[in-house]
Amino acid sequence: MSELSVAMQHYLETIFDLSSQGTGARVSDIAARLDVSKASVNNAINVLTEQGYVSRKKYQVVNLTPAGSEVAHFLENKHSVLKTLFVRVMGVPDPVADLDACAIEHIISLETISKIHAFLKRNEISVDSEEI
Repeated sequence: MSELSVAMQHYLETIFDLSSQGTGARVSDIAARLDVSKASVNNAINVLTEQGYVSRKKYQVVNLTPAGSEVAHFLENKHSVLKTLFVRVMGVPDPVADLDACAIEHIISLETISKIHAFLKRNEISVDSEEI
């Protein structure tokens, strides 16, 4: 995952979220969600396809590959752990915690997020994520 830029990670998360019904994600929906042009989405999809994270046939929906799903799910778990820490332990308002978790999830180390997750579990603070 280290070869993925923050922008590419955002694309994976967005595709993951939009395709949660198992239907894949449309380029226009990705563009609207990220507030970027369809051309930008197509460029990103080409990069993610080359790296093996998504698959798409021309003019079809975008689907995550197993590797793409794994990365997106991992990012979602990191986000959930961070947001739980901010809201439930530190008292940060939900909208602020969500934005901060989104920013930090892309740069925080596996070691640190694992320690935060363990801290929350030790203190019996439930997290809406699986093991990190």
